[in-house]
Amino acid sequence: SVYFISFYGVLIDSDMIQNVVQTDIKEVKDLLNLKLILFVVLALLLVFYVVKVKIDYYGSFKSHLKIKIINIISGLIVVCAVLIPLSKTFLPFFRNYNEIRMYNTPFYQIYAVYRYYVRFVKAKPEFKTIANDAYRENNHTKKLLVLVVGETARAANYSLGGYAKNDTNFYTKKDNVVFFDNFSSCGTATAVSLPCMFSISKRENYSSSEFQENAMDVLYKTGVDTAWFDNNSGGCKGVCDRLAYKQKLSSDLDENLLAPFKEKLNHLSDQNILVLHLQGSHGPTYYKRYPSEFKKFTPTCDTNELSKCDNEALINTYDNTLLYTDYLLSEIIKLLKEQKSYESSLFYLSDHGESLGENDIYLHGMPYAIAPSYQTRIPAIFWSNDEKLMNLAKEHKGLKLSQDNLFSTLLGYFDVKTSVYEPEYDLLNPKLKANP
Repeated sequence: SVYFISFYGVLIDSDMIQNVVQTDIKEVKDLLNLKLILFVVLALLLVFYVVKVKIDYYGSFKSHLKIKIINIISGLIVVCAVLIPLSKTFLPFFRNYNEIRMYNTPFYQIYAVYRYYVRFVKAKPEFKTIANDAYRENNHTKKLLVLVVGETARAANYSLGGYAKNDTNFYTKKDNVVFFDNFSSCGTATAVSLPCMFSISKRENYSSSEFQENAMDVLYKTGVDTAWFDNNSGGCKGVCDRLAYKQKLSSDLDENLLAPFKEKLNHLSDQNILVLHLQGSHGPTYYKRYPSEFKKFTPTCDTNELSKCDNEALINTYDNTLLYTDYLLSEIIKLLKEQKSYESSLFYLSDHGESLGENDIYLHGMPYAIAPSYQTRIPAIFWSNDEKLMNLAKEHKGLKLSQDNLFSTLLGYFDVKTSVYEPEYDLLNPKLKANP
């Protein structure tokens, strides 16, 4: 905890404990470096020394106990004498900045482990079904929606959104995609954001301990052909567990998803949703997320010790990952243009953003209430061969939107009728309203 707090500026809460438990060997290897190993070894040596050192006590037990009690009482008196006169300053400070308790290592981290146990390890309630009244109204138009879920992409570095340093959207600009200007994530880590965006719950009332169906389940049980292609080291976080068609890869390069994706395009039903879950811009080894031909912005940061790189090199490396993802989106759009008998669309959004050293904070996973906007503002892109849908997306691109909109957007795209569908949250419905 001390290492990651000190060198990456992250905080260890129950969501971060969840990330640790759900990680894999590939992700762990990307975080390992000599500095971390030395830090852990030296810390263990210090602990070993403290445990082994022999302490000699002189005098009786009663006299030692008396001294300790006097020391404790004296310490409390000193603390009270200092804090009481300053209470008008300290009490509002701790009330307004209660996140400071998260720096109390190791006590807060022990509490975080306990909170994780309560939320995820204790016996779960009975699995809950949702939208039991759901049915599809329009069974005549053949539809194909490709939903691409990115990893660790932040809106601040998208040239479609006005970013000027590097052209990170060189490819999709040619496809005249719609970029939503003000789109927010549900969390700051995949373990929260991914299940949350597919959940019927909104960010304000979502709980990671939810044990119920999601949007993919609703589409599946109403007859939509669902397929999930995953290259993310953390997997689908339970979202795809009940789907019939799933493929899991473990590759540094997301382009390896295209082969099984193309194969699925040859065996489509009348109603189809294909989800591609990317490795995207997952750090800290950003330089591993793209092939050499996409090393367009230089110099780069080719190490997982981000503090060793200057800011320009770090940002260039990160921007290369975005450019590579942009290329993949453009390739998918090319394939969709070939599906002329279908109403074909692509919707891309990231799970959460990323900090790149601003205020000495790196990576992601900060508690949402105090997370910088770099971790919560995410890119969202739409393309369709249906002119009406494109016009609706263009009308809505400037609204305040979020991952709360995904649930009803997916149901609305496939004309699913149910009491839990909310047209005011459907990105492609004229009744869409800005998020509160």
